[in-house]
Amino acid sequence: MPLMAPAFLPRRLLLPGLAVLLVLALGHGLLWAWLAGRMERELAGWVASRQALGWQVEHGPAQRNGWPWAVRLTLPAVRVVEPGGIGWRSESLALRLALPWPRQLALAAEGEQALLAGAESLPFGAASLTGSVPLGAAGQPLRLQAEALHAELRAGPVQLRRAALVLAEGNAFDLALEGLALPGLPPAALALGAEVQRLVVQAALPGPPPPLDGLAPQAAAWRDGGGRLELHALDLLWGPVQAGAQGELALDPALQPTGRLTLALAGFGEALDALAAAGVLAPNNARGLRAVGMMLQRPPAEGGPPRLQLPLVLRGGTLSAAGFTLLRLPPVVWAAQ
Repeated sequence: MPLMAPAFLPRRLLLPGLAVLLVLALGHGLLWAWLAGRMERELAGWVASRQALGWQVEHGPAQRNGWPWAVRLTLPAVRVVEPGGIGWRSESLALRLALPWPRQLALAAEGEQALLAGAESLPFGAASLTGSVPLGAAGQPLRLQAEALHAELRAGPVQLRRAALVLAEGNAFDLALEGLALPGLPPAALALGAEVQRLVVQAALPGPPPPLDGLAPQAAAWRDGGGRLELHALDLLWGPVQAGAQGELALDPALQPTGRLTLALAGFGEALDALAAAGVLAPNNARGLRAVGMMLQRPPAEGGPPRLQLPLVLRGGTLSAAGFTLLRLPPVVWAAQ
């Protein structure tokens, strides 16, 4: 009899084990269905709240999938437009929560995409367009990532190898771009290279939402409400040039950009050589400017190549450094209504 016990042990445990598995599967199924319903209700509430503020938010019927390891809602024909007319359209948007302990909402846009500005539409594509929103923690940032972005402008194709955007509280944001190729660049820009290797911006937009619709009343309200761009840090790598900047920009009484920036420029001599080789600068002028730059540039305290520090002032459509005019900018034209 004792020799028979091991043979009977699995059978005695089989039924309770199956019951436990059945209860766990049923509980998991109920959790999945409850979470899917909760996601749909939260989505409907968000859409209603945006629409109450004047947004246009549209999407087709949500499709549930992703069981058993995630709850996924797939929304076809998504269109989101803020009151100023700036928006985005996607063929499909997937919202995903991983089980059993969802900590963030993952986003993935698929198919054809387009940026919207009033009646204008700019179609674009990407190898991947994803994002994430932390759950259960107030003040956590929204993160968006894109790979292999491409669009077709009138001036030619735009390509971007990689992009990342982090949106935090207080209208603060971090933007990082890699491999940006723009069409229709002037010869002075093309002399540095057809591609911007890196552009990183850390900034904030305090005050009311910025005037994305191009209307003068909204621009004036933004200015009067304390709206401005605070540039905390900028890092640019473009051909031989590596630049950093910080400062602040706003709108003056005529609704034109005004402000002050501090620019730190490395690769000044190499950039002049490139401009001379491209025929943008006369060789004698390039040599003279290089000699002046060599006298003014200093090595940074943290190490690295010498940098030329330039205090820049933008006022009345003129960009100047130490009282010398560098560039005259065309006026910004705001629509009356």
